[in-house]
Amino acid sequence: MSSGVESTGWLPLTADEEVLWAGTPSLAPATPAILVGFGLSLLGAWLPREVTIQGVPERLAFALVPLGIAIVAWVYLVRWGTRYVFTTKAIYEKTGVFSIRVTRVPIDRIQNTAFEQSLTERLLSYGDVAVYTAGSGGVNLALSDVPDPEHVTGLVTTQLSESAATTAGRGVAGAGQATS
Repeated sequence: MSSGVESTGWLPLTADEEVLWAGTPSLAPATPAILVGFGLSLLGAWLPREVTIQGVPERLAFALVPLGIAIVAWVYLVRWGTRYVFTTKAIYEKTGVFSIRVTRVPIDRIQNTAFEQSLTERLLSYGDVAVYTAGSGGVNLALSDVPDPEHVTGLVTTQLSESAATTAGRGVAGAGQATS
């Protein structure tokens, strides 16, 4: 399966590790902030030409343009700077624009996964995925705004089942060898 994700400095894939799914958070929840940014930019460009406000210099209205652009750029960069990768061996979350934080949860440590979607998130096909690990007593990894979270959770569940079957198969073979 070609996901377009190769081993990088933040994603050290092993030789037998295959990427099952890779993605970034959905842009849908960021749409209001993006619209505000574009609106401020348009207002800053339009206001000095059409309206004269007593005591307010035109340059002040033009300041809305870079402010709006900065809002749009920041929202996009935060989304772009977040990556989710599910492999046959682990789940990875990379966050950061200027600095990077990578969280890795090995498949064999995962106890359970869950996803949550509000009505709006269901309509726009994104949601949150929670990963519970052994010994943590709670959510160990919370992935926000994941596109099609039901599919992604299903991939993890399938990989957990395959991993458990492989481990059980090794345990039975190991037990048979011990009695020989």
